[in-house]
Amino acid sequence: MYSFKASRSALFTYVKNPRHYLFFKIFIWFWLTIIGTVTALIFLSNITAINAVSNEPLHGPMKKNLLYTAKNLERSVIKHRRSLSETLSHPRLSKRKLLYLNSDQLEDSLTSKQVPSDVDLSLLNFTKNMAPQVIFTEKYQAFGPIKITLPEGDFYLYEIDINQQQPFFIRLKLMPIWMKVFIAIFASLILSFLFSRNLIAPINSLKKAAIKLSNGDLSARAAISINRKDELGILGRDFNSMANQLELLISSQKRLLADISHELRSPLTRLKMATGLAQMQANEASQSYLLRIEKEANQLDKMIADVLQVSRLEAKSQALSLQTQSLQIIVDHVLNDAQFEAKQNNKKLQVSGDAQVSIDCDEALIASALENLLRNAIKYANSTISVTLKHCDAIYIEICDDGSGVPDEQLNKLCEPFFRQSDARDRVSGGTGLGLAIAKNAITAHGGSLVLSNKDQGGLCANITLPIIKE
Repeated sequence: MYSFKASRSALFTYVKNPRHYLFFKIFIWFWLTIIGTVTALIFLSNITAINAVSNEPLHGPMKKNLLYTAKNLERSVIKHRRSLSETLSHPRLSKRKLLYLNSDQLEDSLTSKQVPSDVDLSLLNFTKNMAPQVIFTEKYQAFGPIKITLPEGDFYLYEIDINQQQPFFIRLKLMPIWMKVFIAIFASLILSFLFSRNLIAPINSLKKAAIKLSNGDLSARAAISINRKDELGILGRDFNSMANQLELLISSQKRLLADISHELRSPLTRLKMATGLAQMQANEASQSYLLRIEKEANQLDKMIADVLQVSRLEAKSQALSLQTQSLQIIVDHVLNDAQFEAKQNNKKLQVSGDAQVSIDCDEALIASALENLLRNAIKYANSTISVTLKHCDAIYIEICDDGSGVPDEQLNKLCEPFFRQSDARDRVSGGTGLGLAIAKNAITAHGGSLVLSNKDQGGLCANITLPIIKE
């Protein structure tokens, strides 16, 4: 259990350490996804051989500079009557990047410098009729073309920038679109999966623990790592703390109820003995009062016995006297008593099927469960109680009445100790609200299940499932 001081200390720690916030984790994972994607693109762009050409329009100072160079070439050849090769070899031009004059006749094409053997300038042939472009290839960048008309013919001027290592964004631009899309999707999927699993795992653990706890499993806990310091870690530990306190409170309540019930038996036994002695000496006028005292004492004794049995069953501390025998023998004995009780209440008990199958059970406990369910059905039936017995992979027993049934929202509470419907809290219906709790715990102790449901035509059905001995 966390104290207020501990909670305040933890809050102060989280303010000092923003990495403990779930918001911060989501923010970091988002950027990790982007960084991971870019890293994958850089890595693959370095190891992937790219044989592609890409281009985009040429604008700004570079275009103006290229037009200025073209005019200088035209002026030098035409006005100063120099040859084209002489003009290209002029020191002023040779200091510039590689100039390439592409001719319609490839053998007439000229360059201002020696071209490395691995640089293929023929890739520029398809751009001659285009507006000035920036052309990206694996080995170089080209700027052009600018058309020049000289006495030797028409030429297309390009300025070539040979790269030893292309910039990342150029390599990225030259990568095939399918590869870029695949890398982005793959990196995002991997990192998003890891983040989602890290985020959802404690939530699923909390969900499963909450469902188990709501179904009565007080030992259910969320599997949250003690090293997790974010909001989900705090929530998980607070949930487990709550579950610990809940288990402790309910266990204490059951233990207190069992202890009180046990302690009440001694004075109750003395009360019954005193009543018996008083009956032996009382006159006729007092006998009716003593009989009433004896009846209430017996009722109280039965109630205490039921409370103790429920407590032992819920705590799984009652030792079962297991014996292998036919379930039909137990059922016949219970049905005989139920037939008699139904006739006394002017109601009809209908039985179909059989339970001729061996079962490993505590006869008294199973008989008590069936008796409580049948007595409950007889009490609330209008006229008919039906019992259906069948067995295949397991034993199925259905006990239904034709009464008014139970509101759906109360079905799950019927097997709770001392729970009674609001319209049944009177002395006419009687009972203590322990019968169904005993039945459910007795059946559960034998590895079976008890499910209560309303019939469509009205009435309540108790469906019992018990395992069969595997031979």
